Amino acid sequence: MTVAVLIMAEHQTSLDPRTPSTLYIVDDDHAVRSAITLLAYSMGWQAQPYASAPEFLANYQRSERDCLVLDLRMPGMNGVELLEELGNRGITIPTVVITAQKDDTLVSRAQTAGASVVLTKPFRNQALIEHIKNALEFSSHH
Repeated sequence: MTVAVLIMAEHQTSLDPRTPSTLYIVDDDHAVRSAITLLAYSMGWQAQPYASAPEFLANYQRSERDCLVLDLRMPGMNGVELLEELGNRGITIPTVVITAQKDDTLVSRAQTAGASVVLTKPFRNQALIEHIKNALEFSSHH
């Protein structure tokens, strides 16, 4: 147990620009939100899960290397609307969009609003990790 805590602490203090300081997970599906949160912790990342876009907006506190994993389709404010609202507020955050139902119009809007990639559920954990790292790498150069 102690070894795992030390390893996680080592990961969290990494200066690697591909390591998020906080991974925000916004998905209305509790099982998906929990699985991605556990995946983030297993990588030694901080994670903040939210069940809705308004909940995320009410609690978001910007830090240097944030990354957002965002469900495309949610009741109320969907993922695209959240990205557009962040843009309206002048907030740019590397974003990986996930969706169970790929809708070309929403995907296009998400990419226009700043999403790095759109992954279709189900996806492999390693694919999500690599897309998060790539989104952070890309944003650190812009």
